[in-house]
Amino acid sequence: MKRPKTPGFLADELPQDRAIRLSFARLSAAVTELPLRYAPFFSRLSELWELPETHVVTELTRAKDPRSWHVTLVRGLKTFEVKRDAAPFAGNARLLHFAPGVRLPQHGHRGQERVLVLEGSYADASGFEVHAGESQTMTEHSLHELNILGDVPCVAAVSEHGVDFGVLGLLGTWLKR
Repeated sequence: MKRPKTPGFLADELPQDRAIRLSFARLSAAVTELPLRYAPFFSRLSELWELPETHVVTELTRAKDPRSWHVTLVRGLKTFEVKRDAAPFAGNARLLHFAPGVRLPQHGHRGQERVLVLEGSYADASGFEVHAGESQTMTEHSLHELNILGDVPCVAAVSEHGVDFGVLGLLGTWLKR
């Protein structure tokens, strides 16, 4: 059975299998970019960052711009600060992008830290692994370090109340700045 033609629709001018492949390619490209890349996590990010989902989508859209990411003193780690203008939460909300193989040195937090891994995986010093879609909560003042696993980047969403590298002495003081 022949499909009816829709005027001006590109797929009508192509063989059906090629039109399907092109449509799938366009859809695949759209969902690999922010914000749709993390669409399965919108509600969990909303809870983690204590923001409405619409604000989560706005922030993930803003994260598409490489200039909105900041290089850190830890080689291979970039951060994206989530804007929380009207949010009652007093802590920090951010995305962290770790290059493969990065090791985040031992540190603690002034309050509870909650992490949701969006891509990749990491292991803490005890060997506990956290993979994409999984989360981990660290208690206030607990000391931990992270090692990025595998050969792909790890992207994690974080909610915390400030990093404390104090256990590292003078180096920790410098890193806090």
